[in-house]
Amino acid sequence: MAGQPVTTTKATAGYRLVRSALRARLSLTGRSVRLLGADRLPDSAAILCVCHPADFEDALIMVAAFNRPVTCVIDRAQMAGRQSMIESGLGMIAAPNGPLSDAPAWHSALRSCGSVLSTGGLVLVFGESGHSAASADAASDAALKLACEAWTSAFPEHLPLVLPLHRFRPEARAHEAMIHIGDPVRPDADEDPGLLLPQVKAALGEVHKVFEFDSALLNRMLHGVERDLRERLQEQWSARPGRKRKTEGFRLSPFAAETLRRVNHAEPEALVALSELSDAAREARRGAALAQLRAEIEIKQLSVVQRALGWAESVLGLPVALYGAVNHLAAAFLLFVCGLLKRDLEPRLGPWIARGVIVVGCYAGQVALMNHFLGRAAAGYYAVTLPVSGVYLVRYGWLVQRRTRVLLAGTRGAMLEKVASRNRAQFFEKLDVILGQRPAPGN
Repeated sequence: MAGQPVTTTKATAGYRLVRSALRARLSLTGRSVRLLGADRLPDSAAILCVCHPADFEDALIMVAAFNRPVTCVIDRAQMAGRQSMIESGLGMIAAPNGPLSDAPAWHSALRSCGSVLSTGGLVLVFGESGHSAASADAASDAALKLACEAWTSAFPEHLPLVLPLHRFRPEARAHEAMIHIGDPVRPDADEDPGLLLPQVKAALGEVHKVFEFDSALLNRMLHGVERDLRERLQEQWSARPGRKRKTEGFRLSPFAAETLRRVNHAEPEALVALSELSDAAREARRGAALAQLRAEIEIKQLSVVQRALGWAESVLGLPVALYGAVNHLAAAFLLFVCGLLKRDLEPRLGPWIARGVIVVGCYAGQVALMNHFLGRAAAGYYAVTLPVSGVYLVRYGWLVQRRTRVLLAGTRGAMLEKVASRNRAQFFEKLDVILGQRPAPGN
């Protein structure tokens, strides 16, 4: 074939139906996906390489995000139990781990992939795994090798057009997932077909480094993980009576450090989430310690009777304070508009007279309205409660500042300690998932 054809592949009815269902599912679960750099997508055939280990859920997100039909090349293990839906709907290609593992299946997948490319379609493969599993790396290499061989069969006179894709999927479902399409990479021209795959991998490797942590930030992050693990060990040892050990000699294992470096290459957003959890836990613990210290200092200044009366009035006086606040909304609004709500640095008679006139005027207006709607008797009772509730509102404000805040300081410290514990638990759960010591949620 002399050249690359313009797009002629159209989505089948089954593909459109499944894609619509996937988009509806994302909308119902509150997950939105944004496609960045869509203008870089050519009208002709192309190979899309995702900088992320193969994942069936990600393949579905890719299908939902692109308006053009996308043929995903997925490892057979990822497609187990889903063949009927894939064959009839999305047209995904199940790739074996290489031509030597299953030659008939390899040639069948090669023909399917070449057919998609020859008609100007998009073939999507997943890149290097972020973990150290050799089988995952072999599957990634096999998918990319399959796509490159299919391209060579379809367009023997043209080098493969490969576009790197970065998928950023945040932990929280309320946050937006993003798919970034990078500039196309092309391998160096070479007559040896055996060098095509290494050249494509090398070119993609350089592009994938754009979103990685630099060496300084990565080393700082590794030291933070080592520190958190050391603290957990110290807590575990301290909980065991009769054992006194020191953790000064603890170091992050080479396996863990290498795994985190690989994740930095494939999923830097996972390390960002890990760092945020660690920072949030430390910040909450600092806040809890500060709140506890303030509570110990300030509560000691109050007697037992003052504490009991403070708690009782804080609870029982709240309805009266709310009643006073509602009665003084109009006066507070007028004082705010006139600029009289702020406290004067130098007390002057004029502003205080103006404040009094506004408050008394509001009282008179509110009593007149009460008399009009509910009668003279109700207005008389209401007129008495207005200044009383206003005075108690001032008293309750003092109570909140001088008593309630102090009494709640210890409660706030306990709440922050729970937040810190929850963040630490999530940090170690995510770290165990990254290091492969427990399955990912949902698996």
